[in-house]
Amino acid sequence: MSEARRLAVTGGSGFVGRQLIRQAVGAGFQVTALVRSQAAVALVAALGAKPVLAQGFEPEALALALTGASTVAHLAHIGAERGEATYRAVNVEGTRRVAASAVQAGVRRLVLFSGLGVARYGQNPRTTSRYFLSKLEAEVETYRSGLEAAVFRPSYVLGPGDGLVTGLLLGLAAGAVEIPGDGAYRMQPIAVADAAAAILTVAQGGGLRAGSGGHRVLDLVGPEAVSYRHFLARFASAVRAAGRGAGFEIRSVPLEEANRRAREGGFQGLLPDELDCMLCDEVADPAPLLALLGRPLTPLDAALAAAVEGTGRV
Repeated sequence: MSEARRLAVTGGSGFVGRQLIRQAVGAGFQVTALVRSQAAVALVAALGAKPVLAQGFEPEALALALTGASTVAHLAHIGAERGEATYRAVNVEGTRRVAASAVQAGVRRLVLFSGLGVARYGQNPRTTSRYFLSKLEAEVETYRSGLEAAVFRPSYVLGPGDGLVTGLLLGLAAGAVEIPGDGAYRMQPIAVADAAAAILTVAQGGGLRAGSGGHRVLDLVGPEAVSYRHFLARFASAVRAAGRGAGFEIRSVPLEEANRRAREGGFQGLLPDELDCMLCDEVADPAPLLALLGRPLTPLDAALAAAVEGTGRV
């Protein structure tokens, strides 16, 4: 198989990683996935990828995963620090190691998942955090590597089993969904199939300038920006259409209380930096992503329907 049809993925057993592997294998790619557990080994193997087991970003494992690939999609990151998994160790040092190993293995390009709002670090208080700083540092490590680089800055990514819809379905089962503040802050969700297709387009040679050092930054956003409260109304419609009922109450929690609960262990499971991502009110122009894909983006209601219908009943 030619180099151009080989793809390496870190975080291959994750939400976006699984969809990427499905699409890449379907497009004729040979995929190698770096994973951290035996369960993940079985999962990515069932999807058609070759698993490489590693506890972190060990050079030997990275070399095995990256050798022969033309593109590495680096999706292994964290959105909150828990235990020994720190932003410095995972988001920053992990990216540096992946980039360095990719250079050594002769990989041509690196695709990095960053975060929507990185560009406004220091301007928006909710994107001026250690999490967003780690994403900014990861971007710099990518640019400095000498590899061709495609950096995607995603909003919420929707699909079967995504964290946002799964949490809302749990709230539905309990009869109530709590929201921080008035819910007027905006979000711009993108379908996971579109997110994976964007990565695959770059892996196929699209969207980047020819030659070493070609860089591209794209906001990975859906076609429609909505307030969180409006998003919940659309979620309720998707739930009704799927025959799962929509009888839940929306309870507004003062921002001060939501922040306190996040600091003390979690607001609906969200730690402070994760809550900041929800409240950051970052949206973007989807036109560059449309141009990259060469097709319309999945409408929000269709993405929600797929997420609700494909997420296990709770």
